[in-house]
Amino acid sequence: MATESERISSIHKYISNDVLVWKIHDNYHRGIADAYYSGKKQDLWIEYKSQIMTKKRRLTPRLSSLQRVWLRRQYELGRQVWVIILTDVGHYILKNPDDWERGPLPWDPCLAKYRLVAEAIQEHVNG
Repeated sequence: MATESERISSIHKYISNDVLVWKIHDNYHRGIADAYYSGKKQDLWIEYKSQIMTKKRRLTPRLSSLQRVWLRRQYELGRQVWVIILTDVGHYILKNPDDWERGPLPWDPCLAKYRLVAEAIQEHVNG
């Protein structure tokens, strides 16, 4: 399986130029999301997690305590915040803190291709 950074790059190559994409790497502000997107309609913060899907139980995203605090705070301030779990069988978009804490089940609907994740991001920020 590719690294998380390689997988994020694979998504970004499908995002059109009318969306501002910022892949964040910040050693000084722990907990900040992995990426920021800005489009015609709104902005979006995304934390990506690359994990192996289990066959029988929920897949809880491996968020650090600082990530949980930062993401939840932004969500409570009215920001658009997603957690996307990139797995070996598909990609799950979790759009609120309850979903982040609970995580998807193996049979929940997911997106099979990076292109579909990119399209979901573009549709969200551009409307």
